[in-house]
Amino acid sequence: MAVHPIVDSHIHLYPRSEVQSLAWCNEGHPLYGQYSIDEYLEATQDLSKASNQKLRGFIFVETDRESSLETDAGWEEPLRELEWIKRIADGTPKHDEGHSSQHAHLCLGIVPWAPLPSGSEAMVRYVDKARSRTGNTWRLVKGFRYIVQDKAVGMMLSDGFIDSLKWMGRNGYAFDLGVDARSGGLWQLAQAAEMIAEAYKGVPEEERVTIVINHMCKPDMRSRDIDSSSVMDAMRDWRQEMTRLAYYPCLYVKVSGGFSEMDALPPEAKQGTWGSPERAALLKDTRMWAEHWLKETLAIFGPRRMMFGSDWPVCNVGGGGNKVSWMNWWSLVKDFVEDNMTEDDQANFWSGNALRAYGRDED
Repeated sequence: MAVHPIVDSHIHLYPRSEVQSLAWCNEGHPLYGQYSIDEYLEATQDLSKASNQKLRGFIFVETDRESSLETDAGWEEPLRELEWIKRIADGTPKHDEGHSSQHAHLCLGIVPWAPLPSGSEAMVRYVDKARSRTGNTWRLVKGFRYIVQDKAVGMMLSDGFIDSLKWMGRNGYAFDLGVDARSGGLWQLAQAAEMIAEAYKGVPEEERVTIVINHMCKPDMRSRDIDSSSVMDAMRDWRQEMTRLAYYPCLYVKVSGGFSEMDALPPEAKQGTWGSPERAALLKDTRMWAEHWLKETLAIFGPRRMMFGSDWPVCNVGGGGNKVSWMNWWSLVKDFVEDNMTEDDQANFWSGNALRAYGRDED
């Protein structure tokens, strides 16, 4: 069996010194603190014991820092975040930031925040400011994200948003789409399909923005009674909207974020070591249930438009904690992929599709 290197297509990083800039994180939050490369490598350290697979690197995705669209001054925290990830990519840490020059090669791509609702003129100003603060590291910026899952109805369809998406397509940047079927409602997926249709209207195929769906659009994976009418109805409705999105060939989907949409693993999941018989038994039911959703995603998008993502460190909250959560998700996904994909498709799933979506396929 071939050994497939892993590109983790979705991780977040932030230093303790800047945690208060996160829009969602206060001192009582379980993810309050530092989540840097040292902590990430602790989360992935058992990979070499469990498999011949190696971690090639990751795509950094913005962490939803405080921001505003009212004036350009509202961009300061996202711009500071770019300076932070530049220090990681350049191997030039400040004191006690949890990374070193030996870690620089792991950063394969950067997806920062950007003011998409403000239109292409604002995007140009933002990119100019961001370039001036990142220098040569800007070469790693492969797309942008502006989370819409918590925004008002119609935001995705605004003139400014569509204008920004068209500008991104012309300039070779991907868009990370963050919508939430479970908490926000299926209308978000329906509106995302309308957004894409508008963004592609009258646009040559080679200038259409590549869209990378985060976390399978966050389906409701809590109930494990797969035969109940409510679960079957929820899966049918999610499938219908995902199929509308998959109609467009330059869309990809990240197989990530599952632990956030399922019931949290029990307290025992934090005990012992990863891979123990006790933990394997504990995860068996979770794995069987998650595979229903993974099979649906594979049937809708096919293996050449799916990519692995951990959603670290967010996966820690429902997945058992930092020492086991990344490995729990990797193991669950690995079993599914080996059972349902050819060797060639597995290679694309673990790294090739992410590199292609983010314009790193020459690597």
